[in-house]
Amino acid sequence: MKKGFIVAIDGPVAAGKGTIAPMLAKRLNGFYLYTGAMYRCLALLCIEKEINVENKEEVVNLLKEIEIQLNDEKVLLSGRDVTERIKERDVARAVPFVALIPEVREEMVNRQRKASREMIESSQEIPLEVRGIEKSLKSGPLVVAEGRDVGTAIFPNAELKIFLTATPAIRAERRLKQLHAAGFVNLNLNQTLEDVKKRDEQDSEREVDPLPSNPQALGYFVVDNSALSEEETLSAIIEKIKRRDLINGAD
Repeated sequence: MKKGFIVAIDGPVAAGKGTIAPMLAKRLNGFYLYTGAMYRCLALLCIEKEINVENKEEVVNLLKEIEIQLNDEKVLLSGRDVTERIKERDVARAVPFVALIPEVREEMVNRQRKASREMIESSQEIPLEVRGIEKSLKSGPLVVAEGRDVGTAIFPNAELKIFLTATPAIRAERRLKQLHAAGFVNLNLNQTLEDVKKRDEQDSEREVDPLPSNPQALGYFVVDNSALSEEETLSAIIEKIKRRDLINGAD
């Protein structure tokens, strides 16, 4: 059995990572690893326990008790489904603070690498030919991991690193649609654009694992999907995977 391979998808907030990554994993019969969910779960736990996310010591102490499971596209916190809850605005605002803590990042990176290994190992128990995908995958089971430092801090040696991006205005429009769908109907585009710009600034200027300012120099394949549909974005990534000789084709 071949060892398996990782496609790491990075990019700024609302670039479409959370939409494209699971679609890609499903299209190629792989696994989806949402790395940001772990930070969001920690932020949510802080909110629920009324812990100040800027209190480093108290946040780090939560690492001893927090239990996170990434089950396909579901996120479980201590056994309960928080997949939708961690997408809400209060959690999104708290995430940058917990993500800045070095001890938190070290622990989460270890957990994310472990989760990836377990996904690949569990898949290897069933031969590719039995799963009916031996004609597609050439390098063993696939894990599609997405976040904001997947290709730099977590999987710097991933077989393919994608940097998915779009203009701030387009990303703000997408984010506003998500928030409206979640029930935050009083928000407007200007507010959301300011939130997006602020998050970009926080992610790119943080001292620990900042969002890459020049991703191409770090070996990323950059996909600006400002004017692309989801299917066009997906096709561009799959074509790049084919060129890397990791798959023969995809349905």
